[in-house]
Amino acid sequence: MANAVKSPGTRRAADRDVAWAAVWTGFAVALLGTLAAGTWAFAFAGKGTWWAANLGTLSLFCGAVVTGYRAGKVEPLNGAFLAVFCFGTAALAIFGGEFLRVLPDPLPGLPRGDSTFFFVWPLQQLAAATLGAVAGGWLSARRHNGAHHERLS
Repeated sequence: MANAVKSPGTRRAADRDVAWAAVWTGFAVALLGTLAAGTWAFAFAGKGTWWAANLGTLSLFCGAVVTGYRAGKVEPLNGAFLAVFCFGTAALAIFGGEFLRVLPDPLPGLPRGDSTFFFVWPLQQLAAATLGAVAGGWLSARRHNGAHHERLS
């Protein structure tokens, strides 16, 4: 069976388009970082929504770098899924808070009727997650190629 040919429909987990384990790890990093940043921005610093969103986006970028590095390939699709999961979680929290009437109206730092936040913030998340995943994949490829070249020397 050593000479058996793989059927074209079977692929190893590393060859799949989306590295789900890496995406979920990056999601955990981004979520924990966003929770810490949001807690600081609202509870301790009294900064407001933009501070929490920007610090959360920085956490998302870090989680995306972890995703790309763990995936081991330069693939922005991993970051796009990460952005969708993070935005979905945040949107669910915002809409859930609005439904339960526990969030102030307007959110701290946003003037009443300001929709700019809800347009810019998702785009900011998508850009941070895809660029972070590409950067992490590039770092992983560079590290592993460097180690391969060192072994050949």
